[in-house]
Amino acid sequence: MKDTILDTRTQEKALKDASEKELLEALNQALQCENCQIAVTKDIMTIDIDNGNYNVKQYPPFFQSNIRSDESISPLDTTAPSEDPTYWNNMSLSQRQRYYEVVEQNLNKVLDETKKIDPEVAVLFAHYQVDYHVRQHYLAGRGVLTLCRDNSDLQQLRKWQWKMSDIDSTCSSEPAKTEPAGARQWSWPSDQNLELTYQHVMWKRSSRARLKRVREVRARWAIIMEERRKQRELLLLKQGATLTVKLYCRGELWDIRTLRNIVSPVPTVPSVRVGRATRSMGL
Repeated sequence: MKDTILDTRTQEKALKDASEKELLEALNQALQCENCQIAVTKDIMTIDIDNGNYNVKQYPPFFQSNIRSDESISPLDTTAPSEDPTYWNNMSLSQRQRYYEVVEQNLNKVLDETKKIDPEVAVLFAHYQVDYHVRQHYLAGRGVLTLCRDNSDLQQLRKWQWKMSDIDSTCSSEPAKTEPAGARQWSWPSDQNLELTYQHVMWKRSSRARLKRVREVRARWAIIMEERRKQRELLLLKQGATLTVKLYCRGELWDIRTLRNIVSPVPTVPSVRVGRATRSMGL
């Protein structure tokens, strides 16, 4: 029993360490990123705070165990939420300095664009922009869109999410929201904070690398299938390459009876194909 508990704890620690490593990599990517054009607003920040997605009392604010929608967890699952990954304790000094540099840049931009803003709100919004960006890079490698190989998979996922949203709306006491015509072809349900929208943009950006990855996997799988075919043929060859010897006994009135069948293996040649081997043995 103790060994089982220790093994479980070891696995949980390994998973947590892997998640923290991926989160640290996402942080480094976001701090050095110059491609993302993420334009979140204070209204989006308010939505995330009101929904409990962005909790400023803990750090990092976005990565709390109460965010379970993007993990595609079954509603029947009763597993306790795991401990949230963090990167703050593992950040290098240069990363911390870069983090606050980006926060300061965002803060100056907010103050320049909005003169009548509460300084505390401005500071919070500056941090939110950086944390939002880090989360997008983190989900780019772990989000649900990583399951999609091409646009066909993406559209199937979008339709499935809208179906799940329709089921949730039938059980909700709130009036159903009406979407603009054709909105389900390009938008995502319950995406008030534009999280899936920006993930979709990053998913498109990595299309070339993803296509290369799919081709590499298909090539490896083709090699595996060819090896399995050869192994199967060799197995069938060994099973079928036997020589049956019958011993007869002549009794009264020319009564011939079979006493025994002896099955003797015949040496096989791996290069001989199954069809030729069976024809040579008269099978």
